[in-house]
Amino acid sequence: MELFDGLFDDETLLRSPEARPLAQVVAEHRELRAAYRSQLAALVVPDTQLTAVSRQLPAGVDLPVSVITTGGAGGLLALAGRDLPGIDIVSVEPALRDLDDLVGSAARVISAAAELGSDVDIFVGLPYAPGWEAAVEPIEAAGLYGKIGAAVPSATAEQLSILVEADLPFKITSHMEWDWLTMLSAIHALVDGASQKDAAGLLEDPDHEQTATAISSWDQASQLRIRRRLRRVGTDRLPQLINDLVRRGVPAAPGGRYPLDD
Repeated sequence: MELFDGLFDDETLLRSPEARPLAQVVAEHRELRAAYRSQLAALVVPDTQLTAVSRQLPAGVDLPVSVITTGGAGGLLALAGRDLPGIDIVSVEPALRDLDDLVGSAARVISAAAELGSDVDIFVGLPYAPGWEAAVEPIEAAGLYGKIGAAVPSATAEQLSILVEADLPFKITSHMEWDWLTMLSAIHALVDGASQKDAAGLLEDPDHEQTATAISSWDQASQLRIRRRLRRVGTDRLPQLINDLVRRGVPAAPGGRYPLDD
């Protein structure tokens, strides 16, 4: 199903960095990628851990990674000069840090992002803070992407509505407290012209099985319309997510059993 091709980012290193040894996290991600290559986009790695992740990779292995920069625009500039064995930087995720001047912060990130080249996707973290929507236009005009975190349904619906209206593609991250298929359904509704209130209603009171059935029936045109907006989904619970999709009959991956459950 094209809807899920290259959709998922593995954020295990962000959510529980000390729960398991780094070597184990990298090895499990590589197993996951071998089983679900077409669904996975990247392993999300803080820039402070890039060297350590590189040391865990066998010679000749290239691992797609999405880098969380820890230094704002300066972190982007520092990243432009790094070249580590096995690390294939496919995307970078800076955040707008100056809550008193989000537009100015966006301008600095946009300027620094130009040093990374056009083949690296830039997902700019948009804090849900007063005036955040003013930063959307310059980010869209620069050809970068947005990034939001799933929060309460009303706030998520507001951000999704503004991003869809502005035609700014985005990444969304969450601990998966609520259903991902419902989130897809809300985006689909907004793309079709639904109101922010209607989208919030879908998130607040979902019919999970009906939603799964509807998504399974989306034709290629519908899937492409969603993916033109939703570029990435970040989660530290990929096994659970994929198993849930398979259980509900949504064809996210070949076969019906997740290989790391052995």
